[in-house]
Amino acid sequence: MADRNDKNKTGRTVAIVGGGALLLLLLLRGKGWGLGKEDGEVGAAGNGAGTAADEPAPPTRCQVRIDADGIELDGAPADLATVTERCRVAGEADVRATGAAITGVVAQVIQALQAAGVRVWASAGLWNTARVTPARRPA
Repeated sequence: MADRNDKNKTGRTVAIVGGGALLLLLLLRGKGWGLGKEDGEVGAAGNGAGTAADEPAPPTRCQVRIDADGIELDGAPADLATVTERCRVAGEADVRATGAAITGVVAQVIQALQAAGVRVWASAGLWNTARVTPARRPA
């Protein structure tokens, strides 16, 4: 004789199988973790024409950090000219500053990057500092 819990087990089984199928579909066909092939993508047995390995990677956004010790570019100490040139090549810069940063240096860096045509990403506080504070003049 079937008991009432048999129906609940069937529903749970259907839900688990359906969820697993949906998860598999998302992982292999959608963006997921990149396990599935995209349209026009060549597999390992293909001729390799048009693979991502042949194309140069686009430059990444510069990471500029300003603190009491000065300016850092991608984790290494740098001067304003180096920061401006490298970020001009990349086209974009992510500018951050600590509370101990000299406001004139922050303004100088942001203004120099903008003058070089670099797209600057910074917090609202840094934009206010760059707008209000005159840039430092070289000693």
